[in-house]
Amino acid sequence: MKPPLPAHLTTISNPRALLAVALDWALIAACFVAAIRFSHPLVFLLSAILIARTQLALAVLMHESAHGTLLSYRRLNDIAGQLFAAAPLLLVMDFYRSGHLQHHRAPMVADDPVATIFGIDDYPVTRRELVWRLLKDATGIGYFLSARNLVRTRQRGRNPHKAAGHSKGFYAIASIVAVQGVMIGLLAAAGHAALYFGLWILPALTLLPLFGRIRAITEHAGYRASEDQRFSARTVVRRSWQTFFVGPHRIHYHIEHHEYPRVPFYRLQQVHALMAQQGRLPAANLYRSYGQVLRDVSQLKQTAEH
Repeated sequence: MKPPLPAHLTTISNPRALLAVALDWALIAACFVAAIRFSHPLVFLLSAILIARTQLALAVLMHESAHGTLLSYRRLNDIAGQLFAAAPLLLVMDFYRSGHLQHHRAPMVADDPVATIFGIDDYPVTRRELVWRLLKDATGIGYFLSARNLVRTRQRGRNPHKAAGHSKGFYAIASIVAVQGVMIGLLAAAGHAALYFGLWILPALTLLPLFGRIRAITEHAGYRASEDQRFSARTVVRRSWQTFFVGPHRIHYHIEHHEYPRVPFYRLQQVHALMAQQGRLPAANLYRSYGQVLRDVSQLKQTAEH
């Protein structure tokens, strides 16, 4: 039985959460401003990369909202998660929540929706196969394959989302339309409506799935289901430029998140230190970089074949 945490580690700080939301959107706005002001291919490319990274950060904040750890008031938590994180990504947070909580009940089992949608249930794979999967994401193919997997999963009864009520469903769709409309409207008013497609939709179809797949691989790929979830997840222990792009908002502390899913993201580093002090972090599941993970999950099968 896992030991309980000190109460302060599960305390939600609304100002810290709202600051995280504000900083993410400030970075997105700065990227659009830079692309408008400095009409140069390198500025456009850098803006696209940073926007895709921050789209992933918004997805992590949606994930926080799904756990009820973004804001302390449940209704405001859900509204903020949908309006500021899910809707910009054309997602419905309630649907995401039901599938994600199923994942937390038993990660990497046969009907784990996260493993199915991200295609991480067959690792280790060959190096060539790993490169091919990442290339499909970078070119946009992976986005549509993941969407197909989501549809098939729901049709088969795996990841059985509970249907949202009519009012919730209407609100979610309305929020998506409103947020996308505001973005297009602001860019059109600035005389650059095309940037909505070039700097928002295009990164969401290419770089965001690439970053998301690397994150999903790092979190669980190559592991099997275990009653002790510490052994079916990984943690990247050192914050760096890699965690900035692939593990924003401390989601790289993933063993800790699965062990204590009610801990807000900004307290996971403290939970990591506490679990390390208690000797409760499996050393084999601790990594210093994402590259190290990718090498491991693409070499094990090659070694076995020889």
